Amino acid sequence: MTKINETKCKIIEVALKLFSCKGYNGTSVRDIAKQADVNLASVNYHFNNKQNLYLEVFSNNCSQVEEDLENLYTQGMSLEDFSVAMFEFFLDNSHNLLNTFRLILNESIDFTSECKVSSTHLGPPAGGLILKLITEEVGEDVPLDGRFWAVSSLTAQIVHMAIILNSSVIKERCSHFPHINKSSQVRNIRLQCRSLLNFLRSEPHTTWDETFKLDI
Repeated sequence: MTKINETKCKIIEVALKLFSCKGYNGTSVRDIAKQADVNLASVNYHFNNKQNLYLEVFSNNCSQVEEDLENLYTQGMSLEDFSVAMFEFFLDNSHNLLNTFRLILNESIDFTSECKVSSTHLGPPAGGLILKLITEEVGEDVPLDGRFWAVSSLTAQIVHMAIILNSSVIKERCSHFPHINKSSQVRNIRLQCRSLLNFLRSEPHTTWDETFKLDI
């Protein structure tokens, strides 16, 4: 890795930490430069301004999460097994998941079409891969609208429960609840996979929007 790339990567790493903890308005470029041990000119040289840096941090973080999730997949893996692997990944790497949402939920940034953020990064994590696995199970005859509904429903459950189980409050106050544990949620994810697939196979095609298109 060249020196210039090392500097840029270091700035992005520090910026992710600060933006996630303090938000966009609570983090200054000077703070980032100081903690990254680089001069202010280096930050401006690589990113021009704070918003560009924020957007690159966001895109870089999402790309890393997508890459990590893609690496979980092995040829022939079922939807159930991949969904469980994804859930376990988020349990073991909660910072990846939480940082992504902290960055998305920052209202100081205008995520307009002019921003250099891929629509893929604003969709379900590993959405393309989960859609592929669902399609392998139910076939392309099921309208895309229905298959993507299943993607959204499944990823919402996985992400929601991974966040819940990584919450310090939940761990402290609700750990005695019989359903607030990893094994129960793994079972629930498997059951949800089966339920979604069965529903897609049985539901009339007229339920779905045949004109639905997707870019992921």
